[in-house]
Order: sequence, then C-alpha cells, then structure tokens
Amino acid sequence: MIKERYHRNTLLPGWNQESLTHATVIVMGMGALGNAVAQSLALAGVGNLILCDMDRIEMSNLSRAPLFNESDIGEYKVDAAARTLSQMAPDIRIETRNKPLEYAIGLAELRDADLVMGCLDSRNARRELAGRCGLVSAPWIDGATGEWSGEIRPYLDLPDGPCYGCGLSDETRAISDTPRSCRVQDVNTPAGATAPLSMIVSAEMALIAVRWLMGLDVKKDILVLDGLTAEIYPVQHQRSLSCPYHRPLSSVKKIALDHRATVAQLRDELEKDTHPLTWKPFQVSAHCRKCGVISNQHGVIRHSNCPTCGNPLLSRTQLEIFSAPDETSLKTLGIAPGEILPVKIGDQMTYVELSSR
Repeated sequence: MIKERYHRNTLLPGWNQESLTHATVIVMGMGALGNAVAQSLALAGVGNLILCDMDRIEMSNLSRAPLFNESDIGEYKVDAAARTLSQMAPDIRIETRNKPLEYAIGLAELRDADLVMGCLDSRNARRELAGRCGLVSAPWIDGATGEWSGEIRPYLDLPDGPCYGCGLSDETRAISDTPRSCRVQDVNTPAGATAPLSMIVSAEMALIAVRWLMGLDVKKDILVLDGLTAEIYPVQHQRSLSCPYHRPLSSVKKIALDHRATVAQLRDELEKDTHPLTWKPFQVSAHCRKCGVISNQHGVIRHSNCPTCGNPLLSRTQLEIFSAPDETSLKTLGIAPGEILPVKIGDQMTYVELSSR
C-alpha cells in the first residue's frame, strides 16, 4: 500500500522514497508556514515529523492554516496538526511538543534530525534557533513572509557556511526582538498575512527540503519572493566571521539519564565538584515587593501575581542545576528531551548528553 501511495513520486528522476521514509524532520512553528510545510512533507512520505509550537489555535489562524478546522479552536496547534496529518499520511510517525524551542527540543535531537524547518514569526525565535542549530551544526531552512513578500533561507552547510546570524549586524543580534517575519513592525499591531503567499513560500521550502533529504542538488542561495510581481530571485549570502553561531560543542559525553531524571540522580552520575548548568535560567523563588510574600518553587519562569495583593511577583533565577532540591526533575527545570547540558569543572567547560527517550 505504501509503495502504491507514493508511486507517482517515484516516477520523478532521482526520487528516493526510502530516504524520505527514514528521514526525521523537525518543524519549528505550526502557523501558516508550518502547516503547509508539514503537509507537503507528510504527503511526500517523510517518515518522521516532530512538530513544535507552544500556541493554541485562534479563529484568525483558520484562513491560512490548512490543517486546522473551526472545531480545533482552543487546542494546541501541534495536536490538531498531528491529527490531520495522520489522516492524510497514516504511515508516518508524528511527535508533538507544545513548548518553546529551548524547552521542547534538545540539542541532541536537533543534531540527530536530518533537517530542521524554521517556520517562525519573530527575529528572536530565529536567533534562538540559529544559535542552537549552530551549537550542533544542524542543517535548517528558514522561511518568512512579509507584506506581499517572502524569503526562503537555506542554512545547509554549518558550521562553515552562512547562517541566519550572518545576515545580522552585531547590534541587531543584541536587539531583544523584532516580531513577525521580515519587516520591523509595531509589537502591538498584528501582522498582515494571506494563505497564497504562505503557500508559495512553504512550497519552496518543502521542495528544497525533499531534494536535500534525497541527496539531490539544491541551490543554497536565499530566495526572495516579490508578491506584487510574482518574481522569485536568488540572493547570495556569505559567512560572517563575526557571527557567534559557528562554534559547535566539543567534548560531549553521553550519560544514562533522560530529562525525567532527578537532580539527585544527575549528581550521582557526574564527577565530584562539577556544576551542570541549564541554557535558560529557571526560577527558584518569587517574591512580592509590596507585601513580602515569598513563594519557593523551582521550575520554568512563569509570570504571576501575588495571591495576597495582586502585584506582579518578581522571580529569582538560577542556572546551576544543583541549586534545585534533589527530588526536582530536570524536566521541571525546563530541560528538554535529548538536551546537552554544559558542565563547569573549575575553569573548564564540558558537556553531557541526556537520552531523548
């Protein structure tokens, strides 16, 4: 049945269905681009998809997201998408992660995937993905839509080739965020978008991805789409020697623990006088400046108000995992499956890799 399903694909010169069947692709972002990219990859027979998005479906998503229905409003995007994709291509395997990138996808998972598809909607999210892909030299393809425009940016030659960060100045890399795709916009103004534009950009992304996964030649230039003239033209991009995203991790040691292990178990696994760290700070307590209420709760930083006076609580944070109570799970601290943790030993830094299962 599988052979019959993909028969028309296999009539194309160079098509290798087996390569696609065994491939794993991570799709970051399940908005308009992520919907259409995941749909194309599933229909092409990519055997393993990991969908990552923390957002829930809203009515405004329905005009641009072919995998969502009105009855899905309020659900996590990844769950609704996975359900529809499973109906379209029941032979593929789909995993869902309804958390932000750094809490959902470990560095080892990025490294071990055949390709990562960046379908994100802000500069900050792209920088985050570029940085993490750079740490493990994971190839990825970035897509973006603007006002009647779009871009497809393949970053397939890491660490030596260009990445998203190479196109940013040092100053721009330091800016906290520029929401919504290619152009600078007011953070309080929703970005305009339309399904046809998203479909064109996502189709180009998926086409490059499929050819890459099968070992066929692909152009690695940035593709710029002018929606007013329907022109797509290539733009060369080059590696920037000042870009900080080209320093892959070294000295990575695998250990027999996953992100569900406790702090005590990690302590037993590591050598004495080591200090494992998280990539993102975690909360160790929250307090109210007005009435003095203190909440001692370790975990992912969450913004909340004082239960007594309603004022915002201020978080105290840490990076050192051993500062958390022994019974705390690594998952509670926001550590993702398959994460690679930095470990400080004196003045040296090494890395330990958690299992992804």
